[in-house]
Amino acid sequence: MTVKYLMSGLALMASGLLSATGYAATMPESITSFNDNAGPSIFSVKSKSWRDPAFGNLGWTHHSQWGSIKASKGQIITIRIVSQVNGIHPGCSVWRRGTLDTAPNRYVQDHFYPQRDGVYKIGATDESTGAELGNIIMPIVVYGYDLDGNTKSIPALNALHDGVPGKLVLKFKAPATALYQFVVGGFNPDTGVDNTVKHNVEVKVMVTGP
Repeated sequence: MTVKYLMSGLALMASGLLSATGYAATMPESITSFNDNAGPSIFSVKSKSWRDPAFGNLGWTHHSQWGSIKASKGQIITIRIVSQVNGIHPGCSVWRRGTLDTAPNRYVQDHFYPQRDGVYKIGATDESTGAELGNIIMPIVVYGYDLDGNTKSIPALNALHDGVPGKLVLKFKAPATALYQFVVGGFNPDTGVDNTVKHNVEVKVMVTGP
């Protein structure tokens, strides 16, 4: 099963569905665990951090903020994000860290991330020390962004509409018992929003079911 999973990852990487760019792994400033406390927790993100045209339409690792939640297969995970600043449209991507993901969970692949692709790196190293970390294998699980009041509709990025600008809810069934790591950022802010500073968004994570 392990070999089959690894070969599947290599095949996805070759087909472009997984990202393997970058030379060393980086650590986000913090990764908030929601297992002991569902929140809400205040994240600080830049207004274009989930998808920035100036950065090849990728997300910025250190301009976004990260969280994690452990769940069993079949449980329902709900991530609710509400901007505390008018004009900020949240985006969120969720990855799974499984048994072949041998690098410490405090590391992610690079200074940027693809919003809707898995991230995959064999032989990751610490960007500062060069220390060997293991493998980063993070299949994508779910992603989406707030469409309400947003001037850009990109169906491929799962534009979500609930009638409330600045609010985003991602809900999914855990495909396996694992740690689920997610990133929150902003996408396509309204005119007048300061794009040079971080803005607060409220994040709450709930796990329900068997």
